[in-house]
Amino acid sequence: MVDTAQHERSTLRHTASFLRYERYEGGSLEAERLVLDKLAHELVGVERASRHGGPAHLLRTFRAKPTLGVDNARLRFHDDLPEALRVGYAQPGAEYPAVVRLSHASGTERPDAAPDLRGMAVRVQAGPEGTHDLLATSFPVSHAADAREYVAFAKAMAGAGSAAEQAFGLLVKLPLAVGWSTAARMRRNVHTAARHTVGSLARETFWSCGAILWGDAGPVRYQLRPAPGGTPAPPPDRGDPDYLHRELTQRLFTGDICFELCVQRYLDEHRTPVEDGSVEWQESDTPLVPVALLTVPRQDLDAAAAHSAVCRVEQLAFNPWHTTDEFRPLGNLNRARKAAYEASGAQLLGLRLTPAETLTSVAPLIPVAPLTSVAPRRDAVLPAPVRAALGLVTRYVPWHRLPLPAGLRGLVAPCPSLPRAGDLLKPPTGALGQVLGRSPSPGPSAYRRSG
Repeated sequence: MVDTAQHERSTLRHTASFLRYERYEGGSLEAERLVLDKLAHELVGVERASRHGGPAHLLRTFRAKPTLGVDNARLRFHDDLPEALRVGYAQPGAEYPAVVRLSHASGTERPDAAPDLRGMAVRVQAGPEGTHDLLATSFPVSHAADAREYVAFAKAMAGAGSAAEQAFGLLVKLPLAVGWSTAARMRRNVHTAARHTVGSLARETFWSCGAILWGDAGPVRYQLRPAPGGTPAPPPDRGDPDYLHRELTQRLFTGDICFELCVQRYLDEHRTPVEDGSVEWQESDTPLVPVALLTVPRQDLDAAAAHSAVCRVEQLAFNPWHTTDEFRPLGNLNRARKAAYEASGAQLLGLRLTPAETLTSVAPLIPVAPLTSVAPRRDAVLPAPVRAALGLVTRYVPWHRLPLPAGLRGLVAPCPSLPRAGDLLKPPTGALGQVLGRSPSPGPSAYRRSG
């Protein structure tokens, strides 16, 4: 284990070292943060419109359908880890428990054979060294170069479930937001990635897309690729909407699934850009260096314990900023994710942050006053015209029979009409039915499409 004093000195050194590699919109971190705060709140609005749920669901809008969720994996660094990459928890022979989640990248549940990216999230429990989240997708680059493009794409594709809606988002909404040439490049990246046929997620490679700091070694991008050996992927079963989960179930019933964690090191801003997530770091320029092995152990995913693990994993909100300063995420997209996570947390608490308030996150975090000390604001619930309109509507239609968005607004309005005794004997519908959870709960059904 790294000496505590040495670790503290290293942390102070790395806190400022990232400034050598990053370029900020507006010329400074503070100026860029004002822009990112605005974009983050727009993204939170997209997330809220796309999905209802708790913090984990809000922050995982674009990875809705899980394929695997386990909390008994292990990450072990290689004994011959290069000296330059021995930083923090990354030490030769060090082994840590890990959580692994595999999923679709889309925000809507689709059959496994439908064109889509796949995602991997890993949470490494490194003890005193802290918790480290690794997030990767099944394509080497992001469809978006920066936060502005990312938010524009999210807004264009929000709620686009049908082929017609997706085409309208890609061909009309997106070009109007980012321009024709940028939209063409984004569509090309998305289509290239989605055309890839997936037979087994155990045989897929996942890329970080964005860079992270790796101590004094500087920026790296990481990759999780199938370890040598293993059974080849079978042809996809297009008749089974959940064949990827079933294939993993069969594979894990007979043996472990292993991924090799590799890194590519930074060379220069031209060949290995930090600020542009849409540019691939070519292996011919910066070769992959294997550093660790991630193992999902043999187990029965149909067992009750495995279903309980799925529930626990689905309550987590993976975040690339769940790490230490030595492994700080780098680049505009990662800084935007930080702003989005903070904005999402504020929205969940009912707070209304201004750019000036969110700039405090650039400095070390300090305790804030309890929520009970914040004076309530009248417009934090519902504006007067909306309350009046809901009051008129609920004179004829009880709030619990309204669709969910209107019903929940009626619920928080002053003196909502309560269900009558006779209504409580009927099957719940509208807002009440969705709040009470008419759909199956997570667990064994978490991998089945809702019917």
